[in-house]
Amino acid sequence: MTTAVTELLIQKYMPILRESPLFRQLSDEELHLFLNNTSLYIESYKKQSFIALTGEPMEGIGILLSGHAHLTRENVMGQRTIMTELHPSDMFGEALLFTDKPNWPATIQTTKASEVLFLPLKAFTGSFKGCESCQLQIVTNLLHDMSEKALQLTRKVHYLSLKGMREKIFAYFMDIYNKQHSTTLQLPHNRQEMADVLNVSRTALSRELGRLQDEGIIRLDGKTVSLLNLDDIAEFGF
Repeated sequence: MTTAVTELLIQKYMPILRESPLFRQLSDEELHLFLNNTSLYIESYKKQSFIALTGEPMEGIGILLSGHAHLTRENVMGQRTIMTELHPSDMFGEALLFTDKPNWPATIQTTKASEVLFLPLKAFTGSFKGCESCQLQIVTNLLHDMSEKALQLTRKVHYLSLKGMREKIFAYFMDIYNKQHSTTLQLPHNRQEMADVLNVSRTALSRELGRLQDEGIIRLDGKTVSLLNLDDIAEFGF
């Protein structure tokens, strides 16, 4: 369902919008000015609905306002790889905005009922009276976010370039360790999602995790993993 952006919806989602990387360093007044001067719209999606499908036309940048979604790619064998998880305030589609043929290169599917704010190209290229400085800040934020995501993509390629299952798992654990700064990790994925992230089978992943626990390298407790031998694991970090 498509909904126009109204002042009531702006107020409702202002805390989420303030967290979006696109609107960093903007005052509430500047953000209101930008949102009221552009042809933005909000789409609502049910759980397990598709926000985007590979190959479909891309009509604007999306910002997740509520819910949760996965950005995935699927190979010719039907094996799915989770490229990115989307949480409220996360942005997607920015790398396509200025391309000649903006078609979605991946599929985005909700895991919960979700709402998305879409910003078309003219929101960034049009001239909006009184919003010149805030537009400059928004474009700067857009470029910063694209740089950060390019780094994330490089990290994903690092996972895929590692040949062994154990090495992939170690690289995955080190990424989480570097974010959480603790040898007791709270995993952001369940077992199937972790397998999708690493582009491996769930059965093989579970088998290798069991071996690592038997060897005293890790300890498993649901989605909590304790790293008992950090030196061996750290070798394969990005």
